[in-house]
Formats: sequence, structure tokens, C-alpha cells
Amino acid sequence: MKKSLLILFLAISSLFAFDSNIQASYAIGIFHENGKGENIQHKKITDQDYNGICFSKIVIFGNYNNNSIIEVKIGDSIGHFINKIPVFNDRNIQIGYELTFKHYTIKKGLFQVKIDNKLYDSKVFVR
Repeated sequence: MKKSLLILFLAISSLFAFDSNIQASYAIGIFHENGKGENIQHKKITDQDYNGICFSKIVIFGNYNNNSIIEVKIGDSIGHFINKIPVFNDRNIQIGYELTFKHYTIKKGLFQVKIDNKLYDSKVFVR
């Protein structure tokens, strides 16, 4: 009896280990290699031209697991993950993550944020 309860408990806990609870995800910034860039939260088109290598930042509100597939694209350029920083509210409760991606061959196009093939943000056009 104890053995069957233990197996049942392990099966249920492993099902919840892969659960991701993402409320929202947004593109928040794009930067040149020298660190100069712009906030793109409330823009439709970027002010500067970004060609070649640049960095992008997104924010994910909620919990996501390490098995989630995060795809950040600018036009045809796919971003490569650099680092992750936790985001806290005013009560020091973690509410999400800020992720940085590096893009190597930027041309103009839409800034798209997809997590597990679900599109979360694609409103900014990068020149």
C-alpha cells in the first residue's frame, strides 16, 4: 500500500514539474553592441537602424520551466540566449524574468517573441 502511494505521489509530482504558467511576455528593448539602444515598449517602428550584431531584451511574467522553447526573432535573425535576470515587484516577490538575446545578422523585420510556438509579441518593426 505504501509503495503504491509513493509511486502515485511521484507520478503526480512529475506531471507538475513540467508545468509552465506564463501570463504575458513582451519585447522591451533593443541595443547595439556598444550598449546604446532604445526602449521599444510603446513603439511600432524603431528610431534607429539595427544592422549586423545587436542585443534584445524580453520580459516574461509568470513561471516558465527550463524545457520551454523560447524563440526571439527579428526578421530572419534568430536570437541566441545570453542571460536571465529575475524581476521582482515592490514587495520583493518574484513575478517574472528578463531575458537577453544576441542576434548576429540583423536586417529589417518584425520583432517576434514566441514561447512553445505561441506568439506573445510582434508589434515592433525593426529598421
